[in-house]
Amino acid sequence: MIIKLLFALIISVSLANASVSEEYNSAIKDYKNKNFKSSYKKLKKIYLKYLSNANFNFYLGRSAFETGNYEVALAAFERVEIMDAANIANRLEMARTYFMLKMYEDAELAFKDVLENPNIPKNIKNNIQLSLSRVSKVQQKSFTYAQVKAAIIYDSNINYGSIANYTYGGSTQPKVNNVSGTASELFANVTNIYDIGRKNDYMVKNIFTLYHKDYIKSNSYDINYLSYSPSLLFKKTKYTVDLKLGFDLTTLGNKSFLKSFTFQPQLDWRYSNTLKGIYSLKYKLKNFVQSSNDSLDANHFDIGYGLQKILSPRSYMQTNINIATERKIRGANVNVDYNDYVVNVTYFKQISSKFGVNTFGQIRKRNYKDYSSGFGSTRSDLSKSANISLDYKMKSAFRLNLKASYEKTNSNQGRYSYDKYILSAGVTKTF
Repeated sequence: MIIKLLFALIISVSLANASVSEEYNSAIKDYKNKNFKSSYKKLKKIYLKYLSNANFNFYLGRSAFETGNYEVALAAFERVEIMDAANIANRLEMARTYFMLKMYEDAELAFKDVLENPNIPKNIKNNIQLSLSRVSKVQQKSFTYAQVKAAIIYDSNINYGSIANYTYGGSTQPKVNNVSGTASELFANVTNIYDIGRKNDYMVKNIFTLYHKDYIKSNSYDINYLSYSPSLLFKKTKYTVDLKLGFDLTTLGNKSFLKSFTFQPQLDWRYSNTLKGIYSLKYKLKNFVQSSNDSLDANHFDIGYGLQKILSPRSYMQTNINIATERKIRGANVNVDYNDYVVNVTYFKQISSKFGVNTFGQIRKRNYKDYSSGFGSTRSDLSKSANISLDYKMKSAFRLNLKASYEKTNSNQGRYSYDKYILSAGVTKTF
């Protein structure tokens, strides 16, 4: 008799668990079909069985948010935060929920916390900035934040010295020896964002950037870069449009080197919750400040497409394809007119709440248009590069950054064949 009762109890528990599992699967199916009302109803019914499941609580939080149950959503996201502090997507959802609950200071801090991560994709960064501008508008203020990075780098080939001897004008020329060196880097970026319009769809963004590289011994390669980039963003549920202008000045050594103007419209299109397409156009007018009769001044055009896949709340992958062309405005320099074909892949993983790793690989094919009588050919370069960077979050909004990169270019004109690697270590502070 006791054995029968135990057997019946086991069967009933198994059936109950199977029923709960079926309800869960059904709710997830509704969630993916954006039927949030149904998914919320089903998930709320069985949530006591899954209190310690981070994925379940994230789905419950998202469903609750989309149906206006913000208190339930926040409780679910807070449970995820306890179980998986490295979940970037969850932190974003918490920030959005704080805003809907009119907890504006908490929302601002949460958005800033995610924005501090240097590895988040540009389009997600734009969305966070728009959200911050909405918080600021409610608080009757514009929002400004800044990042400052100081680093030490080692460059094995500052001057792009050639790999081997090469032939020019019918005679063999000795290779150009590498110049290696150590430099200090300083990067500062100030961004001001402000929401305009009654429906909070528009954002004005102004970015000021300063970069300084100072080599310890090779001062002729020192770089100073200053830019101002205003832009207008327009965001809807399915897409975001970014209309950006750019004005910049570069000095090489202690001399003015390049002034440029850029216009770069971009469209981010959301195919699904985890898949986005990025369409971009770019025009850049390059004005080189120099005394040479063969000017490098040029018009640069670029068209690009990127596909970004959110692999998990902790990781993403993005592939970009770009086709570019550059044409000189005047002069007879044979190393200006070219066509470019570029493919690159980025993979980012937030390993823990403090530690993230970013990997990048790229292939570039550049074909020049003008024939060089000295080399007896038209130049064609194939470049391959890769880098890996490690990011560690320290206290008080400080981040430790370590990066290693390698690049190799093979050219049919041997002077332009080179390889180099760069190592860097730095600290970033967000204000």
